[in-house]
Amino acid sequence: MKQSKKSHIVCIANQKGGVAKTTTTAYLGAALARLNRRVLVIDSDPQCNLTYSLEIDEVQQEFALENNLAAIYESGQDAESCLIRLRDHLSLIAASPDLVMTEVTLDSSPETLSTEPEKILRNALSPICARYDYILVDCPPNQGMLTLNALVAADWLIIPTLASVISLTGLERMLEQVHEIVHGEPPLNANLKIMGVLLTKFRKDRTVEVDLETRLRSCPEEFCVFKTVIPDRSQFELLGELKAQTGRSLLDLSMVSYSLLPYLTLAMEVEKILLPKSVRSV
Repeated sequence: MKQSKKSHIVCIANQKGGVAKTTTTAYLGAALARLNRRVLVIDSDPQCNLTYSLEIDEVQQEFALENNLAAIYESGQDAESCLIRLRDHLSLIAASPDLVMTEVTLDSSPETLSTEPEKILRNALSPICARYDYILVDCPPNQGMLTLNALVAADWLIIPTLASVISLTGLERMLEQVHEIVHGEPPLNANLKIMGVLLTKFRKDRTVEVDLETRLRSCPEEFCVFKTVIPDRSQFELLGELKAQTGRSLLDLSMVSYSLLPYLTLAMEVEKILLPKSVRSV
């Protein structure tokens, strides 16, 4: 297999909660790793759901107490020293509940952390980017400084959303934030592009959801909607429930597992968008 020539930093964000951002980050990361892509997933949410769902062992949990994303922000710890290897081709930078106070500091006294507080994550990832094909950043459900850092660091944005009116309001606010980042004076990240909107927890038997999908797909040029749709049956309230239901963790799942399959399809769609034909072969 030929490796991709460029690392792609992909932010997975929506200021609306409950739209499967964490699920998307975990399963898309696992699917890309199963395609033999080198993947780093970053948990940027103080709730730590991505970190918990990936079931790191006791030694890794102890390591993550001190070596995590909060330490990168607060004390300038290098990203290299915070890497946790989960399995072949898949690594993690864990979150910490301390990110709650990190965001408070970034909002109230950003100068105590950096002269460019919105670029802390971008600068931290720069030395390690080349070793990964994909870096996926799971964001908290808000438009705060942690999300802003992820958007400033990213090349691409995936916006998971439900096919509901309330969720589409969150999508609109997300698009507004992206516009400010790309077109502000000065722009914080002129290279940020929306890869697509991902419909999650989708029910084809609900007319309102089908109608909203049609509306989304007809939006002129502002964004595209992934062809892949994540069906409702593949979602878990928490990824930790997967083990209780099947006795297996996410990282043990086969490529054709019931839950991973839609995300494997998504991974191949992402590859088609980002990679030239010459480096897509697996």
